[in-house]
Amino acid sequence: MLLTWLQGRYADFRFFTERDIVWTVQLQIYREIENQGLPYRVFNDHTILPRIRTDLAILMGDSVEVAAEFKYEPSHARSTNQGGDIWPSKFNPSVVMWDYKDRSVKKDIQRIQEFIDQGKSKVAYSVFIDEGGHFHWHDTPAGSEWMDWGQGRWALWSRADGGVSGGRSLGVGG
Repeated sequence: MLLTWLQGRYADFRFFTERDIVWTVQLQIYREIENQGLPYRVFNDHTILPRIRTDLAILMGDSVEVAAEFKYEPSHARSTNQGGDIWPSKFNPSVVMWDYKDRSVKKDIQRIQEFIDQGKSKVAYSVFIDEGGHFHWHDTPAGSEWMDWGQGRWALWSRADGGVSGGRSLGVGG
């Protein structure tokens, strides 16, 4: 439901980097926790594995109920070479990589499964927002789904869990 919220309000925001999306989502989760009086806390850059931090973690006590990784590729039409608001060197060739070492979309998808396999989170998500559709032509990784957000925007979301449905009261998933 949180992705549906973000999709529906995407045009209300102006994102420049991944951290802008993480902050926006964290703030919305925080509001939901507060409004519903839920026993959760939400943190960014939460250490979940040795030397690995997750972009967002929803905790109940000391237990990570939901972990989330984010990636963001702004539309290349936003390059200042095209009259936009993002410096062209950011797109050389892209902001994110699809499959490259530790900082790629595919690595995030693998990482959320590691969180589950190592018992560090009950549910984990990977969310990649491809604002200009630069990547949506790639094969869909197992356990993932491309969602057409309209106006050339795409989102790839993946879910890993250990058979537990944590996070549902916050409606974190699609």
